[in-house]
Amino acid sequence: MAVTHFDVGGYRLAAEITGDGSPTVVFSSGSGDAGEPWGPTITSLSSRVQVLTYARAGIGQSDALPSSAPRSLSDAADELRRLLEATELPGPFVLVGHSIGGIIAQVFAARWPDRLAGLVLVDPSDVQLWLDIDTPKPVVADGDRDDHASFDIKVGAEDSAASMQRLEIPSVVITSRVGRWLESKTPHLWKPFSLVELDARWQRKHRELAAGLGAEHRVASEGGHYVQVDQPEVVVESLDHVIRMIPTSKSAG
Repeated sequence: MAVTHFDVGGYRLAAEITGDGSPTVVFSSGSGDAGEPWGPTITSLSSRVQVLTYARAGIGQSDALPSSAPRSLSDAADELRRLLEATELPGPFVLVGHSIGGIIAQVFAARWPDRLAGLVLVDPSDVQLWLDIDTPKPVVADGDRDDHASFDIKVGAEDSAASMQRLEIPSVVITSRVGRWLESKTPHLWKPFSLVELDARWQRKHRELAAGLGAEHRVASEGGHYVQVDQPEVVVESLDHVIRMIPTSKSAG
């Protein structure tokens, strides 16, 4: 797929746009990821849609941020808003987000609900967890490039909490399978929580998120955090379901 660079205000983001259907489905990836993890989902969709994948600043072929200061999740959501404006693609959009990209999508939905026709969150991050552990992580890198962006986690947790608002659009929260935390190779990083406690917390937080958003909740039965890679049919079914639920007039822009 051809990459196009769009100016979003002093720097450029790399994006790939494919398909010619409606609505446009926008994918917001996890930390350090561009669009590649969404490949199995995109190729398996039964809905005829237009698709946009992109890389945040400092990831893949996108430029670095002008400043190295940690940013908020709201900043990243606003970056996505500016990208969508730069593409001149017609909305409203269906937004699909994974991991930290899921929280960015959640923040976007709370700030610009009129721009969205649907929302799918794939194993979204528990941002507060980074602050609740014995050795808190006040800053989390967004990828491993030398010029990567970073997130201010205290502000990010506030962004996440403030964006838990009931949505008036079809939406689904997908959680990775029960027990996947028990296979973590780095249990020492998550003290004082045991892996059993972490696993229970992850499931509970996602149930609470789905209830707060008024979203359907689905739980994967296979794989790990990358549900869209390990069990893509769960994401595909959820996304096709959301698209079918969109009123015809809205999906047509």
